[in-house]
Amino acid sequence: IFAPSAKLSYPEPEPAAAVPLAPSALPAMSMDRLVELFLQSARPDDAGPIVQEPDEEGIERAVDTVEKMLTSKDAAAMIGTPDATFVCLAMALEEKPKLQLAAIGCYEKALQYVGKRRSAGGWERCVVLQQLGAVCLRHKMLQKADAWLAECSEAVAQTEGHPRDAVLFNGSFSTPQTRLEFASMVEKLRAKTCMELGDERRAHEHVNEAKRLQDALTGDAVERQTALKTSSTAAPASQVDPIKQLWAEQPAEEKLLKEYHFMDEGPTVLVMLDLNQHLGIGDEASAFVDSLRQFKVNCEEKSVDIQLRLRRRDGKVTHFRLLLDPLSKEIVPEDTVPKLRGKESKRRLEVKLFKRDKQEKWFGDLVSDRAPKPKEPDETTGKSKSSSAKPTPASAPKGSLLNPLTAEELARLPKPGESTGDNRPSSWRQADAGASSIRGSSDGPGSNPQEAMRQPKPAPPQTAPAKKSPASSDAVPAWIANVEREEGAEDSSLLKIYIAESVADVSMKDLELDVDEAGSRLSLKLLRDDIQGLGEIEILSLAISSAADVANLEARWRKKTRSLEIRLPLQR
Repeated sequence: IFAPSAKLSYPEPEPAAAVPLAPSALPAMSMDRLVELFLQSARPDDAGPIVQEPDEEGIERAVDTVEKMLTSKDAAAMIGTPDATFVCLAMALEEKPKLQLAAIGCYEKALQYVGKRRSAGGWERCVVLQQLGAVCLRHKMLQKADAWLAECSEAVAQTEGHPRDAVLFNGSFSTPQTRLEFASMVEKLRAKTCMELGDERRAHEHVNEAKRLQDALTGDAVERQTALKTSSTAAPASQVDPIKQLWAEQPAEEKLLKEYHFMDEGPTVLVMLDLNQHLGIGDEASAFVDSLRQFKVNCEEKSVDIQLRLRRRDGKVTHFRLLLDPLSKEIVPEDTVPKLRGKESKRRLEVKLFKRDKQEKWFGDLVSDRAPKPKEPDETTGKSKSSSAKPTPASAPKGSLLNPLTAEELARLPKPGESTGDNRPSSWRQADAGASSIRGSSDGPGSNPQEAMRQPKPAPPQTAPAKKSPASSDAVPAWIANVEREEGAEDSSLLKIYIAESVADVSMKDLELDVDEAGSRLSLKLLRDDIQGLGEIEILSLAISSAADVANLEARWRKKTRSLEIRLPLQR
């Protein structure tokens, strides 16, 4: 009953904003029962049958009846204002066939009560207006839909905060949408309405506005903040913009910053970049930064990308970048507020981040320990390239879709033959061949079926044990008891390094494993300074095969045998 409104075909809008969580307005009465009472009240005669598709008079009569019931003294003491109940009823009627007009009547009645409560905030009114416009659009009442959605767009522009942070109808409804997401959805509905009306010019305007709002969700916060200021005081077309020229040039030097300050301020987090201290060029940083537009601040839910360009004393352009990815907790990207503060000789950039969870404290490191690889900035826009596409694994399993077999490898695969055992191991095929020769001989014991049954069956093939050999003839440290190499597998080799009993309480954390740049030698070091008598040799150095894939080696500590097992995959 409480499913959100269906998606429209053009342009593709988001699901309806209001998603009811629980009909808390009527705890003792289900929505199905309320819909039944509504249809009974729509009858012109109380004794007549229930009307399945009430007319306008029946809808008005049913709305008045439900209003009287909800505004009675007992009901008012239990549920308060009836606006939430009318919204629940309207959404339930939306899902019933031929009752969209009744849903519109309930939404309009709920809108009257929302307007009477000034302390409720504007998002309840925005939600009802959006629902009204969507129902009218689906019912082909295009003029009404256009009017309701236009009023909704104006209400959104005058409402502060986000709909997901507002308490809608005493907690009966919630929505995961932010302010810009809600406004973008309304613009898509308006574009659809204009297309149905045949007004393509207005439809394109609303589509462009929806795209602009969608881009602003994770776009440059500096550009978004300065857009209103520059629109009123735009420079003449003939005047050259030095900031645009600065971002258009190819930088002579790029620096990745690693130092910054941050402070938890309750619902927000303040990130501070002290130019003189953190850029590494001293007072020259503040001397050549005089505009906030020299920065680009691109935010996503779990990342902040701060970029700066300045022209140094020698005339060369230097590009600085501070990437905080991934953040330890989520933020609201569209609310980010960057500001350039401080004196001309000591400037700092302050970026105010708004928490997704306002009650959660941010302490420790701002960036999570599992930091991904830095995203490459787009040279034209300065924005980080999107990372929504899933990266291709560096070494996908052989024979999978990401790493298919070659034509030669396919040719080497076993093929089924005329007999049933051609694709089995050679020892089995030879045994079968010997048995068939016995059965085919007329003079041998195979001519007698009973003797053939007494013939011993061929033994199954036995797997040859893996060969164990010393891994290297190099000198071995005193803390190493033994080193073995197993080469039985075709796709990998296994090194087993046993630690001497003289080294007590050893574990994986006491060992340091490294591979040289050429990938030809493997070294193992003991990180213990409390062990005496280890000798002059401290590091175990082993030569490894050139076919070993050192990038994908696997190391495992065996506590019972006090050994380190290193599996080296072989490249094909």
